[in-house]
Amino acid sequence: MALLEHNKDKVKQKKKLLDRGPKVEVNNKVNRSDMEEKPEKKQKKASQPEITRVVTEPVNVRVDNHIRNSISSLITMGFAESQKEMVELMVDMYVDTLEESDYKRYQDLVQIYEDKDVRRIEKKNKRK
Repeated sequence: MALLEHNKDKVKQKKKLLDRGPKVEVNNKVNRSDMEEKPEKKQKKASQPEITRVVTEPVNVRVDNHIRNSISSLITMGFAESQKEMVELMVDMYVDTLEESDYKRYQDLVQIYEDKDVRRIEKKNKRK
């Protein structure tokens, strides 16, 4: 029976309730259709983010032999002159298939990584 009366002491104390401030009321409701722009044309290329400074340096991407062989085969067939050009072509083709929201997110992430590279190189140059 003791378990049933575990709040007996708390009821007697009567804690002061928190003041949550004034009640928030919505004046204007907005529909999702009001916020979305009506896409007349795909404007993916026109709305690229500004890149204030770009750092280009050679890096490696690890792939297995099957992916390397596929890239080499496409190069041999004449679709590109180098592995770098082939990978860039593939990435561009994939990016062109992205939905508008995914493309915006992709642009933002690319900008983040570009800025990260710039900061890393600047930090590296300061140490010298």
